[in-house]
Amino acid sequence: MGPQRAYFYWVTREQASFDWFKGVMDDLAEYDTDNVIEMHNYLTSVYEEGDARSALIQMVQSLQHAKNGVDVVSESRIKTHFARPNWRKVFTQLATNHPSQRIGVFYCGSPTLTKPLQKLCQELSLSTSTRFHFHKENF
Repeated sequence: MGPQRAYFYWVTREQASFDWFKGVMDDLAEYDTDNVIEMHNYLTSVYEEGDARSALIQMVQSLQHAKNGVDVVSESRIKTHFARPNWRKVFTQLATNHPSQRIGVFYCGSPTLTKPLQKLCQELSLSTSTRFHFHKENF
């Protein structure tokens, strides 16, 4: 039996990075009729959600997404969040949602985040019934 659920986090500093991946994101959103894949985009060059400096873009983004189903930042169906993900919160929620399950974490990106994510996987594997298995590919 294959994975029952997949969570995809795309984190980038530059909005233009969404351009080359937009088609894939839209295709996944359209063809995932069983809602197996949950996708999250993060743009780190914009102030985090709740910060007054990003309030206008968030308001425009919410209105556009509600009206047309398209995100103004990524120009895809996947809503973009601002700032970096709170990985502890993300992984803790995964452990809560999937108790006593095995979760494969596949990281591809800058080596600076490898050790913190690996440590978080180990920590939560010891403190919860969920087992996180970390895999990496650095570029």
